[in-house]
Amino acid sequence: MSKKYIIFIITVFYTILTTFLSLVELGDIPNLNTKFDDKIAHFLFYAIFCLLWFLNLTYFKIKRSLIAASAISILFGLIMEILQDLTTTYRTAEFLDILANTMGTIIMATLIYKKKELIVKNL
Repeated sequence: MSKKYIIFIITVFYTILTTFLSLVELGDIPNLNTKFDDKIAHFLFYAIFCLLWFLNLTYFKIKRSLIAASAISILFGLIMEILQDLTTTYRTAEFLDILANTMGTIIMATLIYKKKELIVKNL
């Protein structure tokens, strides 16, 4: 199986996993004992989400793949927050979650932008 399809499968799996974790009731999960554990998790999940979509779109030769990956990541995070509020009784949409998702995306997009040539060359 080629690298292109492995990255595609990982990206789809991660997107499904993120959807699942965003919409199910999470019981006792490990924490770092800070009052920002949830926001750190949001930040990291969406930073990785943006990276995976960038790699996927780049592999499939999509123009402006970084802009597209960033838009997909931010929009997906917003949709997940809205769905949490509309479809569950145990989760709510939070502005700070949306902010953490967006910041994770922006920071990752900035890192990718600065190292894009190196990343693309190593694909």
